Amino acid sequence: MSFDLTGLPPSLEEIDAFLNDDSPDAYEKQVDRLLASLHYGEQMTLDWMDLSRYADTHGYTVDRYRDVSPWRDWVIKSFNENMPYDEFIRWQIAGDMMQNASKEQILATTFNRLHPQNGEGGIIDEEFRSEYAADRTNTVSEGLMGLTMACAKCHDHKYDPISQKNYYEMYSFFNNVNESGQISFDFSMPAPNLQLPTEEQDKFLTYVNGLVAEKEKVVQRIVDDEKTQVEKWIASSGYQKINPQKPPDGLVAKLDFNSKQIHNQLNPSQKGIMRQQYGENHKATFADGFDGDGLKMDGDTWLHLEKVGRFQRHQPFSIGIRIWVPKELETGVVFHKGVGAKLYNFRGYHLALKDNKVELVLAHLHPANAIIKKSLNDIPKEKWVHLTMTYDGSSKASGLKVFLDGKELETETQVDNLYKDILFNDKAFAVAGVPADPGLQIGARWRGKGIGGAIVDDILVFGKELNPIEVLQIVDNKALQNLLAKIPEKLSPTEKKWLGEYYASNNSSEYRNSLADLEKTKKALVDSMDRVQEIMVMQEMHEPRETFILERGQYDTYGEQVFPNTPEKIFAYPDSLPKNRLGLAQWITSENHPLTARVAVNRYWQNIFGTGIVKTTEDFGNQGELPSHPELLDWLATKFMESGWDVKSLHKLIVMSSTYRQSSKSSEELMNRDPENRLLARGSTKRLTGEMLRNNALAASGLLNRKIGGKSVRPYQPKGLWKINGAIYQEDEGEKLYRRSMYTIWKRSVPHPTIATFDAPDRSYCTVRRQETNTPLQALVLLNDPTYVEAARVLGKNMTESNTLDEGISKIFRQLTGRTIHKKELDVLLNLQIEEYEKFKHNMPKTEGWLNTGEFRIANNLDKALVAANAVVASTIINADATITKR
Repeated sequence: MSFDLTGLPPSLEEIDAFLNDDSPDAYEKQVDRLLASLHYGEQMTLDWMDLSRYADTHGYTVDRYRDVSPWRDWVIKSFNENMPYDEFIRWQIAGDMMQNASKEQILATTFNRLHPQNGEGGIIDEEFRSEYAADRTNTVSEGLMGLTMACAKCHDHKYDPISQKNYYEMYSFFNNVNESGQISFDFSMPAPNLQLPTEEQDKFLTYVNGLVAEKEKVVQRIVDDEKTQVEKWIASSGYQKINPQKPPDGLVAKLDFNSKQIHNQLNPSQKGIMRQQYGENHKATFADGFDGDGLKMDGDTWLHLEKVGRFQRHQPFSIGIRIWVPKELETGVVFHKGVGAKLYNFRGYHLALKDNKVELVLAHLHPANAIIKKSLNDIPKEKWVHLTMTYDGSSKASGLKVFLDGKELETETQVDNLYKDILFNDKAFAVAGVPADPGLQIGARWRGKGIGGAIVDDILVFGKELNPIEVLQIVDNKALQNLLAKIPEKLSPTEKKWLGEYYASNNSSEYRNSLADLEKTKKALVDSMDRVQEIMVMQEMHEPRETFILERGQYDTYGEQVFPNTPEKIFAYPDSLPKNRLGLAQWITSENHPLTARVAVNRYWQNIFGTGIVKTTEDFGNQGELPSHPELLDWLATKFMESGWDVKSLHKLIVMSSTYRQSSKSSEELMNRDPENRLLARGSTKRLTGEMLRNNALAASGLLNRKIGGKSVRPYQPKGLWKINGAIYQEDEGEKLYRRSMYTIWKRSVPHPTIATFDAPDRSYCTVRRQETNTPLQALVLLNDPTYVEAARVLGKNMTESNTLDEGISKIFRQLTGRTIHKKELDVLLNLQIEEYEKFKHNMPKTEGWLNTGEFRIANNLDKALVAANAVVASTIINADATITKR
């Protein structure tokens, strides 16, 4: 029962306390003790980790690390606090959509983002984004309802009343996440995500946010205070002194190509380089430009200005460029600061053509953590136009603008959610040939489409936001001269607004100083935010994404459009529920739902007895096995719901039953009649899981670190396993080596062999029933794995502390098996110890092998041969049927 409820063995003190308790409720006391243990939450969470496909890496070939342990900690806490199961499910499906959602409710939705995610460079973004929505559909269907809905992804289900349309109606609930199918190649947490600052970070961020708000008020106050001065300046025609020919202040780079040079004319040491995806120093091609020569782009080669154009999200900047666009060019990047089209999710900024429109992007992780805007009108073709992108450092879409020939373009905002920096971190550059944090690049990008056939000219980079008057200064002197020639009475309100912005930027030192002060404070905020931990969560798009039946399951072959709904043959979706994930969560946990409670109690029954009442825990459909005791399943499900979905109460009900408490001994007749014990005429017999086996050895030796929660750890593992995808496994030290097995780092492409050998899934998909095998490799793990050898050594050392060898072996046997040793067993182990002791006394190298595996060291004053011989005895007990089998 201790293993079933906590995943850990009982201590000798706990066993003796139970045996010495003669009260009628002695057993019930132990049940209540175990249910109250904080380790109960860990054991229940381990089961949920299989169902939710929890892993510490993304999966696929790249399989990079991601820390999602805060979600695991929340699950442990939820089980320990006995959160009602229906609420537990609703939070995980749709916690982010609940009214005034708390951080915990949003965190719970990480459940939907634990699927594998692909960062490989050559994949198709939409294909994998579709796979992620399908995975959520499959996990919720199989894990919570025992439905094999995944079978209907490509065609109508062959056995159950689930059509392909039903599948994509369910799929549509999970298709509204603004995510990327190709995640960033660095260690960035895929967006959308939740910020998880520490208490100290939270206090600092609150403080700095307060400072930013104060300084923004100062800037606005200065603007308000100077309105009178601006009005006087305009009324006196002071604006007519503006020099239309003078470039605005703040210019940091200029290229016009008239001398057929590609360096910054303001700083010739900043030389440009013509690059392609697999080469540098390509020859620049020049053609007739707007005025003199221009740079001809071939769509594959780009001009890289190295250190020019590196801006953080709090820094205002502007970039102007003249461009001649050929008629056939519809899509391609004009300029950008970043690496690759998708490899790092457009980290940085860009101005690009997209379906003949102008697209502006500032991104930390595209598309969710970004600003994305698009012009409403097409860009003119086969004529010279000037594009100016301006940004005010606000991290808001309203602060990002684009001008065409000096006039601000009308745009639509597609995403306005930039909350982390647009510079790269030092973990981004793991690909050969990818430069360090890149600067401004013109005309094409790595692994992306450029502006082949276009010509560019007159590139200007400013370290400030240009106002409309300053944009005209660099674009259209004549238009600006016409504006300045107007008398004050003829100026439009918009033109007066422009002049006011110009005045503040150029004539008010107080305003400029306040902006500089604000920018400095924002930098502290931006830099601090980049150190805050993130975790993937769900977040609905403002406009739901259209969903279609994907013919044959192909991501790009659209059939009939569908809308959120559930299979009507299971349980009709009530009209009272909203057609979104929140409504879906309520539908799944409705007391009228025929599956949810039954599937839950069946899985918990399986975890305790080894086999569910419905053996096919993953399939309650026509191809699943019929329940062995249908009335029992119905009664348990009803009882579960009537209890308020009380999981602890359900477990107590099961383990208090006479069925659970009966002996596992059986007659030959009964074994022949019911070899799988489907009639439950005897107690269950089942091998401990890989996690339990390791926990048991560590607990018996006293090495087990019982800390609850936190990041995953890296215990002993054979060298070189992670080289399959270029990673290095760095073993932990000290107490981290002895955390219980559920905290062992889970790399999908290379599961930890100590546990995986005992049939743990790789967690690429939802798993509600582990297979069980019996292989020679399992015995080799128990005999040779450093954890088990080390535990045996500690147990061998502990034997030496007993008064007699008989007493020492008997105690260790009881610690590992939970029962008293039989005389025949003791005699065999005593003889083994004597034989091994004689061998070790004359074979010191063999002795050292037993004493030096693992980090734990014995004292030098101990008889090393004796400890080694005792360790062999302990190892034998660890490998014994009495230890590895739960009866």
